[in-house]
Order: sequence, then structure tokens, then C-alpha cells
Amino acid sequence: MCLVTYLPTETGYLLTSNRDEEPRRAETTLITEDLNGHQVTYPRDLMGGSWIFSAKDNHNVVLLNGAFQLHERKLPYRMSRGIMVKAFFDYPTVSDFLQQFDFVGLEPFTLVINTPDTFIELRWDSQIKHIKTLDRTQPHIWSSCTLYNDSMQSDRKTVIDGLVQGKEYTLDLAQTIHNHSSELPLAYDLNMARDGRVKTISTTYIVSDGIESTLTYVDKSKESL
Repeated sequence: MCLVTYLPTETGYLLTSNRDEEPRRAETTLITEDLNGHQVTYPRDLMGGSWIFSAKDNHNVVLLNGAFQLHERKLPYRMSRGIMVKAFFDYPTVSDFLQQFDFVGLEPFTLVINTPDTFIELRWDSQIKHIKTLDRTQPHIWSSCTLYNDSMQSDRKTVIDGLVQGKEYTLDLAQTIHNHSSELPLAYDLNMARDGRVKTISTTYIVSDGIESTLTYVDKSKESL
């Protein structure tokens, strides 16, 4: 949930997420279930939610912690953000979710929503919804502001821009990005480890061919960085 990339392909796109988290939270179960008529696959975390959901019919949602800047936590929160993302599928349309879901009492987050009709970024700063329409034809990069300040995010983007420059946007390229070790300090490299407390524990790939989506989950929690 801490590095997300979007790469447009000839017929669809690649949406990929590195989860940077405490290793004790690495335990997940890959689930496929029907959610309001959508056949959805996701790595379920210990709280029952997830940071990434992929529906076979190209309804895909990815979560990052934080909105625009590092925030002070104000526990307790009304609901886990991972449960909130799952609730997205309770609504008939993206507009219904945005207008009807009660975000009050949730910790700040960034949500990337990609459906056949909508490609948006939703940022919730604990008070206001900030909604931005995204260009499907261009690549996009996000780093969680709770772990990476503006300078770190800029350095990470520079590394990724170098990796994609002149390259065809393929699954191999997404894998290169999300498994890359650069010259950046390990504390904010693309595959990171910090203070023996937080590290990149998984990578999840969503591949859309324009008709259907598939999800692949890779557990990295036992790898040494």
C-alpha cells in the first residue's frame, strides 16, 4: 500500500502495489468471492479487509495510507481503511460510493479507483474528499505520505522515471520497478526496510487486458533486503 504504479498497455493496463508494513502484519489469505455481483480477488489481511481488490470485470481499487502529508493519528477510528475499501463493492456505481459512503471517522488515505467508466484518485484528509480524474493514457506513480516525505517521493519518482524511459509498458517492466533496488537509501528505496520495523512485505499485480482483470500476489515477507 506504499508504492503504487499504473502503466497503460496497448489494450488495458497494469496496476501494481508494494506493501511496506511491519512484517508481523504480513499474514494474508488470498480470497476470491462474490461482492455485489463482482467476482473479486484480494489478499485479505488480519482485520478482514485489504489494500487492493481486483474484480474480474475490471473494477480495481488500491489503497495507500495518508492523504497529502504525514498526519497525527487520532485513535480510535470508526473503521479500518481496508474494510472501507471492501465496502466500495457494496455500491452500484463509483458515484454512489463517493456520495453515499460516510468517510467521517476514518484515518486519512489515498484511494485509486479504476473501473471501465472511471479512473480517479480519491484523497480523504479526515475532513474533505479530494477527487482527481486521471489520464488513462499516461503512467502514474504514488508513494504513501505516511512513510515518504515530499523529497523521498520525488527521489523515488526519479528512479522510476529512469526505469520506464523508452520502455514498452509490460508486466516485465512492472516487475522490474517493484523489485528494483536502487542507489537510494534503503529506508526509502523502492524495496525498502527501515529501523528493523517496516519493510516491503509483498507485491500485488493487477493485469487488465481491457476486458478482464487478474490479480497475482507475491509474498516478500521472508526475503532479506
